[in-house]
Amino acid sequence: MGNEKSTGSSLFPNCLRRYGGILLLAAAHLCAKRLTAQGTDEIFQQRVTIPAHKTTVFNALNQLSDSTGFLFAYNSQEVNSDKTIRPNIINLPLRDAIFQILGDTLFSLRLIERHILIYKKTPLPAETTSSEPSSTTEFLNIKGRILDAQTRLPMAYATIGLPLYGVGTVTNQDGFFFLKIPSRLKDNRLTISYLGYESKAILPDVLSPKNIDIYLEPSFISIQEVIIRNIDPELIVKEAVAKIPDNFNAKPTYYTAFYREGVVMNKKYQNYSEAVFRIYKPSYSSPLDNNQVKLIKSRKFTNVEQTDTLSIKLKGGVNSALMLDIAKNLPDFLDTETQGTYIFKRKDIVTVGGRTAYEISFEQRPHITNPLLKGVIIIDMENLAILGAHFEVNPKHLASSADMFLVKRNRNIILKPLSVSYSVNFSRNDEGYHLNHVRGDLHFKYRKRRSLLYNPFHTFFELTVTRVESDNVRRFAKRETMKTSSVFADTRFEYDEQFWGDFNIIAPEQSIFDALQTIETKIEQISMEGENSELPPATDNHENQ
Repeated sequence: MGNEKSTGSSLFPNCLRRYGGILLLAAAHLCAKRLTAQGTDEIFQQRVTIPAHKTTVFNALNQLSDSTGFLFAYNSQEVNSDKTIRPNIINLPLRDAIFQILGDTLFSLRLIERHILIYKKTPLPAETTSSEPSSTTEFLNIKGRILDAQTRLPMAYATIGLPLYGVGTVTNQDGFFFLKIPSRLKDNRLTISYLGYESKAILPDVLSPKNIDIYLEPSFISIQEVIIRNIDPELIVKEAVAKIPDNFNAKPTYYTAFYREGVVMNKKYQNYSEAVFRIYKPSYSSPLDNNQVKLIKSRKFTNVEQTDTLSIKLKGGVNSALMLDIAKNLPDFLDTETQGTYIFKRKDIVTVGGRTAYEISFEQRPHITNPLLKGVIIIDMENLAILGAHFEVNPKHLASSADMFLVKRNRNIILKPLSVSYSVNFSRNDEGYHLNHVRGDLHFKYRKRRSLLYNPFHTFFELTVTRVESDNVRRFAKRETMKTSSVFADTRFEYDEQFWGDFNIIAPEQSIFDALQTIETKIEQISMEGENSELPPATDNHENQ
C-alpha cells in the first residue's frame, strides 16, 4: 500500500517491540488502547527526523513509516512515488514532513487505525456514505492494486476478500482488483494474500473509495522457524490426498463464481466471453456426485473482422475450469494408481496466507513419452492440506496435442502448441478448504497450409469463486443447468441492460479494456429467480478476523 512495510501478523508492531516481540494478546490490547487514545492531531504533530540525502518519495515515506510505526496508503497515479527528492526533515511535525516529501500541500491526510491515507483534495465521501445502494442491500465498493514491495511490479491473481464470510476476488494481470462487500461487514478486515508473501489485514475504509496501491513483502522463512528434516515428497503428496476428506468441505456448497475466456490473435482479441455462475459443488468426500452450473449472467465480445477469416475457440472451457479442482478431480500426479509415473522432489518451503507449506515439484519419468504434466504442488506443513498447484503439459511431448484443447473451423489452418499451463489455489472458511481460483493459458501458433509463416495466438480461461454458501444447499433442477462441455463462446442467451448488479468479478486488464472499446459487444443474461444476493448475517466470532 503506497509504501506499506511488512509487519507480520501484528497490527501494532512498534508497541509490541516493547514487550520483547512476544505477541501476547494482553499486550496487543494495551497497544491498541494507547493508539486509540492518542488523538489524530497529536499523531500528526509528533516530531520526526530524516537525514538529508538524495532519495525517492517512495523510500522517504518508508523511512517515516519505520520511525513512526504508521503505514502510508496512496494511489501512485496521484502521488509520484518515483520522484527524486532531497528532504531536509529535522525535528519537524509529521504532517509537515509528509507534505515536504510530497512537495505538494494539495493533499489531504486521513488516519485510519495505523494507516495514514494520502489523497487529493477532491470531495472524499464520508464513511457513512461511501457505500452505494443496490436492490437488496448496501454495498461498499473497494478497489486498488497489489504490487511487489521490492520490484514494485503488479501481482496477478493475488487474493483479496473476507475468507470467513466466503466472499472475495483476485487481481487481474495488471494487479488491479474491484470488490463489493455488504456495508454491514465494513468493520471486518480484508485479507490480502499471495504465495510466498506476507499476508495483510486491512480495514475496508483504507481502500474505499480511493484506488489505493498495496505493497506485499516477500516472506523469508528463517531456519529457526522450520524444523529441517528429511522428508519423502511422494509420501507427503500421498498423505495430502488421503486427508482431503478431513481438510476440504465435508458437505455440499453453493459457489457464486466469475468466469471469463478469450482468444487473442496477433495481439488482437478475436473473442472474449465472461459470465457469473451459480455452482452446486458436492462434498469433496462424495466422488459420485457431480458439479452443476446455473448461468446467472453472461456477455461476450466478438471481433467480426477476425472471425470472418479464422475462427478458433476454446473447447469446453467451463468444464476445464471446474475440472481443475484437483482436490475433487484428482489429476494423474495425485491419483495413487498413476503416481508411479512421476518423480517427486522437495523444491522449497513457502508461505501461503500466513501458513508454512511444502513446495513439491513433479515431472513424468524419463521413459514415459505421453504428454503428461510437470509443475509444483503446495501442501500445508501442519495439516497437509493441498493449498494449490501450478503445472503445464510437458513441453517435450506437447507437439501432437492441439486438438485436445481447441475447436477450429477452417481445415486449411495448421495449429502448433507452444505451451499449455494451469494454476489452481484453494481458500479456507469455517467449513474447510474450497476452490478459490483457477486459470489456464494456452499459447499456440498457426499458419495456412500453403504458407510458411506462423502467427501467434493465445487463449485463456479463468474462474474465481467470489462467494461460498453452505446453508440449505440442494441440487438444481435439471432444466436450470447449463451444459459445461460445449464451446461457451457459442452459447446464446437473452439481452440484459442491467448487467452485473452486485456480483463480484475480476477487473478487466488494460488490454481487455482497450479491446472492448473497438469490437462488437453483445450482452446476455439468464435471470436467477428467487435468489437472494445477501450474505448470511455477520456473527460476533467473525468480527475483525
